[in-house]
Parts: sequence; structure tokens; C-alpha cells
Amino acid sequence: MPHLAIKASGMVTSLGFNSPASCAAIRAGIRNVNKTNLWDAESGEYLAAGRVLLPHWWVGLGKLAELVAPAIHECLEAARPVQATSIPILLGLSSPQRPCRFPDLTETILNEVQDRLGFRLNSASHVIARDHVSVVIGLKKAQELIESGQTKYCIVAAVDSLIQQDLGEYYLNQRRLLTPMNSNGFCVGEAGSAILVGASGGTIKSELEVLGIGMARESSPIESEEPIRGDGLAQAIGEAFRESGLTIQDLHYRITDLNGEHYKFKEMAFAMMRYERKPKPKLFDLWHPIEFIGDVGAAIGPILLAVALHASQKQYGVGPRVLCTLGDDDGERAALVLNYRAGNS
Repeated sequence: MPHLAIKASGMVTSLGFNSPASCAAIRAGIRNVNKTNLWDAESGEYLAAGRVLLPHWWVGLGKLAELVAPAIHECLEAARPVQATSIPILLGLSSPQRPCRFPDLTETILNEVQDRLGFRLNSASHVIARDHVSVVIGLKKAQELIESGQTKYCIVAAVDSLIQQDLGEYYLNQRRLLTPMNSNGFCVGEAGSAILVGASGGTIKSELEVLGIGMARESSPIESEEPIRGDGLAQAIGEAFRESGLTIQDLHYRITDLNGEHYKFKEMAFAMMRYERKPKPKLFDLWHPIEFIGDVGAAIGPILLAVALHASQKQYGVGPRVLCTLGDDDGERAALVLNYRAGNS
């Protein structure tokens, strides 16, 4: 069976309203995380956030739909002449355990997106409320749908916004936000993102093949009191390596959802120590796009894959093979081994 492959992408971020603009800004090192109207009572200052400059400020389901619908539309345009109604949309969301989550988000978000796209969504479309790892669950489901012959393409999308005062206060109480009083923290953000996936090969020449997928659970997530060992991430990476038939020596760089918290960097270091048995001939780059857009929650998954695809298409990536890692606050960990295939010229 051919591998699953990422064919195109769509994005709405604080850096741009489409994928090319957002990826180009990330490539250039442009950071659009600025002070917004989130208040930190301890420091007496407003907090920085990666806010998307929509026509007006609001929160709720409507805003999330406005963020992700254009990203999905980008992917639908790339899939032409395949009819939009024949392409299932697998939409990643924050976990139900997320504090201050909107009521009925899982049940109503697809209807909101459908209203903005202007057509009835494919009956196989559904929501995946698994936070950062939603994109990996979506890729697995897309592979099932494509291999069974139910569809030629799927869109794996995600949307999230952490720019809420009540959610910000929760993270402030946990000492997890970057403030003048706390350097061990992250900046919140928001985004909508999507990738178009299908079987490798076909009519779209350049693509990012998914060679291996691994998932595991970390026994000491960030809000636990247990010491971090990186076992869950190491296990997920090992699974992805076994499925792909590659080792760390075969890969060229990493792209991850590191957000600035010390916990995540320590976890990555511990996990990598299990596999780095000899020096690599070139620097094993570590890319973390959250640096430029803020922590966008569940939406980071498709963004990582879109940046990796863009980097290879525009030839600024370190090489064609990349390790992508993801982890959420609940302890779920995921890893992907990817390979860029340019196709025939």
C-alpha cells in the first residue's frame, strides 16, 4: 500500500491569513506575539499573545469557525477538481479536560464551519478532541478512509484559541505563562490550520510522505508532581522509527510543539538521549514555530506539517526527512517520521 502523504496546507495565524504567508514569515523569523488585552494582576501588565487580527475582537464558537474555515478552503482549492462535498473533514479540537473550554464545542463546531464554507460537509466528517495529538489521530483515520476507497482525499484540520482571560488566569495560577515575573512560561496564541492528505503519488507532484507514526502516554505530564523522564515521548519516537524502518541517523531535522516551558525542552532532551548513539555529521536542527505565533493549542499539529512541507518545497529545509513530535498537557505523546518527495519535474 502507498504511504499517506500531505499534499497541501492552509493556515490562519497571527502571521498571515493563508499558508504561504504564514510559512514565509516563520521562515524569515518574524514574530507576531504582542501585548493584548489579557491582564496579569501580579505584574500589573498586559500579556503578550499571538492574536489573529480579525475584523473585531470576540471569543466563542463563531471565532473558532472563522479561524479554521479559510484554512480548510485553501485545502479544498488545492484538491480541485475533486468535489468539496466528497472530502471528509477531520477537525481537531482541545481536549474536553481543558479548563474554561466552551460548552458544546465538540457538538456544534462542525455546523459553524459548514455555515461558513457554504456546503454540506461529507458524512464522514467528524471532530477529534485530542488537543495537540489530534492531527495524528486524524492522519490515522484519514488513512483508513482512503485505503477503504471511501475517498481520494481527506482534510485534517484543527482550530484553537488560548486567548481568553479566564483561561489565562488558570495558566497564571499554575505559573505557566510568560510574564515579567515568570520566565519559565509560554505566550498564548490562536490559529486555524489544515492539511490535505491522500495516498502518495498521483497528480500533485510535491508531497510529504508519512513513513511512520508513534503514540504513547507520558506518566508524568506537566501538571503532575512526578519527575519528568521523557518515557512517553521516547516510546512514541521509537514506534515511529520502527514503522518507518529508519533510525535517528537517517533524519535531517526535528520540528516540534515546544512552547518555551522548561518541561518540554527537558522532555525532548531526555527522549533524544535514548536514540543518539553517535554524532550526526550535521547539526540536528530543532524547529519550534510556536516561537513566532504563540501556543495555538490543538492547531499546532497541521502547522508543523505545513511548515515542513513548505521548507522542502522552497528548499530551505535541512533535508527531506524530518521527525515531528507533539505532546499535550494530559500526557498524550505522538511522533511522525516524514519524507519529502518532489516527484517528477
